[in-house]
Amino acid sequence: MPHQRTAFTLVELLVTIAIIGVLIGMLLPAVQNVREAARGTQCLNNLKQIGLATLNYESSITRIPPSRPADGFLTWPVLLMPYLDQENLANRFDSQALYADQDPNVITESVPGMLCPTRRAGPMLSVSEKDGRLTGAVGDYAGNAGTHLHHPTFQWALFTEPVDGVFNSGLKRDNPVSNNRLTKTIKGRYGFQDLTDGSSSTIFVGEKFVNPEHFGLSGGFGDGSIYNGDEPGTFMRLGGGYLGLAKSPKENVAVGITPLFGSAHPGTVNFVFGDASVHSVSVDVSAEALFQLCSRNDGTVLDASAF
Repeated sequence: MPHQRTAFTLVELLVTIAIIGVLIGMLLPAVQNVREAARGTQCLNNLKQIGLATLNYESSITRIPPSRPADGFLTWPVLLMPYLDQENLANRFDSQALYADQDPNVITESVPGMLCPTRRAGPMLSVSEKDGRLTGAVGDYAGNAGTHLHHPTFQWALFTEPVDGVFNSGLKRDNPVSNNRLTKTIKGRYGFQDLTDGSSSTIFVGEKFVNPEHFGLSGGFGDGSIYNGDEPGTFMRLGGGYLGLAKSPKENVAVGITPLFGSAHPGTVNFVFGDASVHSVSVDVSAEALFQLCSRNDGTVLDASAF
């Protein structure tokens, strides 16, 4: 009776393992691409909700929220909380008080919709804040403070000078402070009538550049608490001129000097515009086009979907 083989030979086993290895190697990039596509969609949805919240805020208050009403006070993510289904958290903040005077347990509360899932796996706290202030929750989105036109003198972050952004600091005359408290209802600079280029052609909020090596670091690294109005580079960014989009999340730039928009997505940065439409803009967009998208009143109307 002829001998019947009941097992693989060593050569057959090695060939099978090699084939499986090749198939896994081919499959992993596809799986990673699918996962990144899902994360990118979630990031765009986050920005969509921020855009809709801004529209509802403006409809209720008749002004777009300021990026911060006065130096050291709370920021636009707090002002939008009631319109992002976060009213309970919003009520725990003292909107008239400085960031430094907030409840330490409140400023550590993160809003999921303020985090890009490609950049971070979950909530994070800042590592440090200016002058030893309490650390708080970070976020991945920054308001459009305009173009480089006002950048050399830090004018884009101040409270009296004209600027061409949307989420700029409130005017000093509209948000007076006494004994470290705001004395009037918070007032932003602009309504939709001030978007003379049109809401669909003007960036409202986008992903901010943060180098992963500087996660949680405030000041010049731009990743302090998203609620701290003493650190403008954390929640405001510029575009146009010599300020293009960060081409890589690992660029070695000081955000305090070069407040770029940027992302952890390959090749694109996500934005929401004034009509609440969302767009993924190529990191290779021209400086001129980015200037025109960031300025609300340069006289140029662009189709954001073209970038």
